[in-house]
Amino acid sequence: MNPNDLISVVIPTCRRDARILKRAVQSALNQTHTAIELIVVDDSPEDFAGRDEVRRMLEGLGDNRVQYIRHETNQGACAARNTGIARARGGFLAFLDDDDEWLPDKLEKQLWLMNERGADYALIGCGSWTVDDATGLRRPRKPWPARGRVFDRLILENFIGSTSFPLMRKSCLTDVGPFDPLMKSAQDYELWLRIARNYPMDFVEEPLALYHVDGGARISTNVQSRIEGLERLNELHRDYLRAHPRALSARLDKLVPHYVRAGQREKARRAFFQALRLSPLAAQEHLSALRCLLGKPSVP
Repeated sequence: MNPNDLISVVIPTCRRDARILKRAVQSALNQTHTAIELIVVDDSPEDFAGRDEVRRMLEGLGDNRVQYIRHETNQGACAARNTGIARARGGFLAFLDDDDEWLPDKLEKQLWLMNERGADYALIGCGSWTVDDATGLRRPRKPWPARGRVFDRLILENFIGSTSFPLMRKSCLTDVGPFDPLMKSAQDYELWLRIARNYPMDFVEEPLALYHVDGGARISTNVQSRIEGLERLNELHRDYLRAHPRALSARLDKLVPHYVRAGQREKARRAFFQALRLSPLAAQEHLSALRCLLGKPSVP
């Protein structure tokens, strides 16, 4: 098989019930584009009792496209994804969180668009449904506001979304580097920005993935990790942000609700007024941040 026809799918897993992981795995194996290898990287700590159950579940699938890699100790999501990248043989890479799902034609439609756009395109995203596991309700994610060279728009907000959504050209990811293990959160966003600085991107508008929300242990529920990740992201792009006050203002506004949730109200107040001074006319962003200062914040 030509490795350029092969898509390497990486699923990092940590402390996940084997039944939920199987849902993600099956959605990858059921893709209409069948030329895939599936690399499951188990990053669970040694004391996780379900590790053997996960391994047995994967072996029981009887599909020779599945590889299982076990970290001896918990190293974090970035390390798990990077382990998968290092093992990948395909010309394209796609990541799937262990509690999310893909619709059957996700990879086929993204690969078609990637080939249509040409070799300089590094990433093809997609629409998605956010699924509330408690109620079963679904809501669509809003479409991308830009295509092609999107960095100037992307730094205002992560409209690409979760690692479960994009298909990437492996050569481009090799060029910009893997996930940054120093990021406490926003690891996906930081990588998207690195790619966007060097390559154009596009997306398939229709929802092709199910992003499950269950109130569990997603990184966004850890507010201090969220703060540290966003602060590091701003530091990594310090020179750009200093030269683009509108972008710096947007980044500061997005920190305000997290500071409030962490009880760091003085930092929240300083960030809000600095954002206001930098871009006085960004009314919508400022209003959202102000509401968080005045009351209980709502943070995705």
